[in-house]
Amino acid sequence: MIKVGEYMSTTLYTTTPDEYAYKAIDKMYKHKVNALLVKEGEDYVGIFTKTDWMILALKGECDTKSVKVSTLMTDIKSSIDKNQTIAQASALIEKRKVRHLPVTDNDKIVGMFSVKDMERYYLGLHKKTDF
Repeated sequence: MIKVGEYMSTTLYTTTPDEYAYKAIDKMYKHKVNALLVKEGEDYVGIFTKTDWMILALKGECDTKSVKVSTLMTDIKSSIDKNQTIAQASALIEKRKVRHLPVTDNDKIVGMFSVKDMERYYLGLHKKTDF
C-alpha cells in the first residue's frame, strides 16, 4: 500500500494569526499553493486556505487588507500520519470535507497532503494500467 508520506509536500509554507489576509494570499500565489499552515510561536494553530478567503472576498464580505488571518483561518481538526495509506487519507478528506491535511510523524507536523496530491497518485495509477 502506498503511504501518504510518498506523496505529501514536505515544504511547509506558513503565516501567522496576526498577518493581514492579503499578505498571506500573496504568499500562496508566490509559492503556488492553496493553503498555509498558521503558526504561532512553535505551534501550528490552524490552516488558512484559498477557500477560506475567496468566497468571502468575492461576495464583498471581507476586505483582505483589513482582516487578519486569525479571523478567516480554520482550526486544525484532522491530521494524518505519514505512514497511513492514500486510501485512509482519501476517507479522512471525504469525512472531514477538507482539501488539505497536515501530515505528522511522531505527532510533529512534517508535511501537507492535499486533494491535488491524491489526484497525482490516482493519475499515476492510470498511466501504469494497461487496457
